[in-house]
Amino acid sequence: MHMKKGIQTDSWVGVGAILGLLIWSLALFLFALLSGVEAADGTVSGLVQNAPNALPWIIPIVLIYVTWKRQIIGGTLFFLFGLATIVFFNTYESIVGLLIISAPAIVFGAMLMTQTIWDKSLQIANQLPPSDT
Repeated sequence: MHMKKGIQTDSWVGVGAILGLLIWSLALFLFALLSGVEAADGTVSGLVQNAPNALPWIIPIVLIYVTWKRQIIGGTLFFLFGLATIVFFNTYESIVGLLIISAPAIVFGAMLMTQTIWDKSLQIANQLPPSDT
């Protein structure tokens, strides 16, 4: 995050990662919500019966709010969420599942963490006096 005249602005990397996480989260939530409806009977009651399958995918949507407020915390939580999906959803068994379900959370979480650390280190470096070498 960059400071300009007292106003905090996010870098493009952070905003892009949050947007990517938002698209990924909504896509997986809708897929989980709608995936079993047609097997039930294709009606609203089938949607309601299948709703518990979509509950785990509300977590990343909530994490996006945390990420918007505190990128380092949100990035860490998304990184850990991605690692948890490997264990709990067994995505290590399929490369497609790993790339669609786990990898985006891990990659975007790592991007948010490193971008925040990079910005903080640049702020500290800009405050140091110039060296006379």
